[in-house]
Amino acid sequence: MKEFISILVSFIFMSIADSIDSAFNNLISVDAIIVTGSFLLIDSIFKSFGEIGTYTYRTIRKNEWQYLWFNIIFGLLMGVIVFISKSMIVNIFNLSQIQREMLYILLNFYTVYVIFGRLANGIFELIRLKGMLKLYRKSLIVYYISLIGLDAMAYIFTRDLKLLFIATIVSWCISIVYMLYKLNLKFEFPSKESLKNVIKYGLAYASERVLSRIFLLLYGVIASYMGTEKYGIHTICYSVCLTLEIITNAYQATLMIKVPEGKTYEEQYSNCMNMKKSCFPLIIILNFVFAFIYLLISHGSLPLYRCFPYIIFYSIAILGLYPYETYKTLCITQGKSYILLIGSTIGVIIRFLICLLFINTSFSLYIFGIVNLIDFYSRSIIYRLALSKIYRKKKDIEEKQDKKINVL
Repeated sequence: MKEFISILVSFIFMSIADSIDSAFNNLISVDAIIVTGSFLLIDSIFKSFGEIGTYTYRTIRKNEWQYLWFNIIFGLLMGVIVFISKSMIVNIFNLSQIQREMLYILLNFYTVYVIFGRLANGIFELIRLKGMLKLYRKSLIVYYISLIGLDAMAYIFTRDLKLLFIATIVSWCISIVYMLYKLNLKFEFPSKESLKNVIKYGLAYASERVLSRIFLLLYGVIASYMGTEKYGIHTICYSVCLTLEIITNAYQATLMIKVPEGKTYEEQYSNCMNMKKSCFPLIIILNFVFAFIYLLISHGSLPLYRCFPYIIFYSIAILGLYPYETYKTLCITQGKSYILLIGSTIGVIIRFLICLLFINTSFSLYIFGIVNLIDFYSRSIIYRLALSKIYRKKKDIEEKQDKKINVL
């Protein structure tokens, strides 16, 4: 519980700072709200392969620089793909001409954005996985002081959306220099073994993330057809929903530290269930309290009352996210990343079909909120059933082998 509280405090600080960062974007105009939401949806897909080194390191836990290099290499590849195809990407959404032009400008420097973003996030995560929570907190402070300070200057003096995104890149660079200086990691290039590990563990995890985020992109695209007003409400409420995930992410980050302490599946499962039971009341309370705080901070130029009661339906995603993060951690520590791919595929397809079915109804915003709960809870069921089946089968094999030994 001590680690959870420490990480939770750090993540709450992050979420508040991120909300302030979003508020600068949202205060510019409704167009800026929509363009930022569209940009972040695109980024959520392409950055998945940019994090392939981080995904692999979660299971391997050694040779840090080798896996950071994979973040850089795949980030560069994804950035080039976006740059080449940006003319097509801007037409995916149902945007106005002004909004398309704004999005096109942001995509021009996406390559730099994704490389430094994935490298910075990779270093943040390896610090956390090593249990160096004091350095983790200091690094966050360095990053967010830089970010909010540069955001404030860009907003006050220019109100230029692209400069706010450039401020993010500069802040990542500052934090990268600080963290690498403090860590003093052994510098090394990727080896054949690390490449094999990326293929074995990271590829399935990254594919799961990409597939999941493609359907989330479609989720956002469908939402854009509700009209500017409803799409603006959805963008704000869903951004709050995504920010709230930082609470369950703190829970999952704690699991990633505590669960590997178990040597067997049974011990790791027990660690998961104990954490799940002890953290649940606190997480539920924090989720709904901070939902309204984040909304108050980040609603920007959209009137606050327009987000009610929809924000409530977006916020109950916690009831699906909590079991999802629990069983996802077990899949990662057990090296069963392909289960994540199967479960997420089913979950996002369910989300997509429900949204498609109700897009033209008068209560579409309610459906777009509650479907987050349905998606993640469906995934958790698949993960739980798959893990149970695998280890029940493994136990049966071990029992048969023991019987053969006893006979001999």
